[in-house]
Amino acid sequence: MAGQLNVLVFPCGSEIGLEIHAALRHAKDVRLHGASSVDDHGGFVYHHYQRIDADTRTGDLLAALNALIRQWRIDLVVPAHDSVIPLLAAGRERLLAPAAVPEAGIAALCRDKRLTYARLRPLGIVPDDAGAPGCAYPIFAKPAIGQGSQGAERVDDAARHRQLLESGTPYVFSEYLPGDEFTVDCISDAAGALLHAAPRRRLRVKSGISVRTEPAAAPELVTMATTIADELRLRGAWFFQVRHDRHGVPRLLEVAPRVAGSMALSRMRGVNFALLHVYAYLGRPFSVLPQEYPLQLDRALGNRYRTGLDYRRVYLDLDDTLIAGGKVNPMLAALLYQWAGAGIEVVLLTRHADCPHQTLERHRLCATLFSRIVHLRDGSPKSAAIEPGIPAIFIDDAFRERRDVLENAGIPVFDVDATEQLLDLRA
Repeated sequence: MAGQLNVLVFPCGSEIGLEIHAALRHAKDVRLHGASSVDDHGGFVYHHYQRIDADTRTGDLLAALNALIRQWRIDLVVPAHDSVIPLLAAGRERLLAPAAVPEAGIAALCRDKRLTYARLRPLGIVPDDAGAPGCAYPIFAKPAIGQGSQGAERVDDAARHRQLLESGTPYVFSEYLPGDEFTVDCISDAAGALLHAAPRRRLRVKSGISVRTEPAAAPELVTMATTIADELRLRGAWFFQVRHDRHGVPRLLEVAPRVAGSMALSRMRGVNFALLHVYAYLGRPFSVLPQEYPLQLDRALGNRYRTGLDYRRVYLDLDDTLIAGGKVNPMLAALLYQWAGAGIEVVLLTRHADCPHQTLERHRLCATLFSRIVHLRDGSPKSAAIEPGIPAIFIDDAFRERRDVLENAGIPVFDVDATEQLLDLRA
């Protein structure tokens, strides 16, 4: 297949979709496209983005995706939520592009833990069944269909056990697992042969998502990965979660045939699971080059902005703005190159005590990034240097300077802390 691969991620604003974006945005052979059925974060991250009305419960999702496949000439659809995988697998014949999902039977098996446990129980890796109410407590209950740890709980008595049984939600009830919890990220080739397994410890979990994790030396989990891979023959990126029982033996919690949000940990150490996932499902050859060194990943909410600003020129201060504390501000350095690529003119407007050119050179900043360097030495207001008629913005750490420009030049002004809204990281 010549040229870039057009990859459609749905729903692109999920934690999974955001990791896929981070993993593929710099891949020279991939052009990313995102779609979501709700107004989520995807529109702030994916440059090619479309909101659609259909989802897994309402509307014809396959028809909506097919419209995007035709519009964007999509080569591969990558699901970014567990509920989407069985639907795409079952509708494979209707979809106008291949999807990164297993065959329908395996997709359904991975979605329903009752089916997962039934298939893998002969391998000796699943937890013991808890039995009927009145068994030895505590036990562990988890919705049969769900993701992460959502809805999972420890059950301490028969009354709660019966309540969950009668709730109308299918549960799996198993022995209580008091030990540490791990995720094992796996990558298999196009034939389903396991190429690499990377166990990681789940150190901090929020809403079922591992938000702090680190690599774990756990050869027994790599062995378990091989066992699962031989049985299910999953392709591309997939993962499973385990927890140790009271004897320290790892027991399977779930298997998911998709990219995980915290696969970023392995990506930092040289294994881009999302990219290899694309290659595996398109039959492209690849190899894995893992690296071993200490690393910890911690995830938190991050901000993205969509401004309505229309500007063709930036007036930028030097002291305590572009250079502060003897160091270049990395955010503003990135913006300088973003503006250069977008054809936006940057004027360095400074009262610097020394020669601005020499200071820029000393900090390895190229003076040609600026259309002009205006060096004010007479105490005149910066607003006097703002040319009217050109849509512009002004960036300066000094409140006095910002007030002068806002009141007298009438253009938007920003302190250094507000410049992150100007950075465009979409791809």
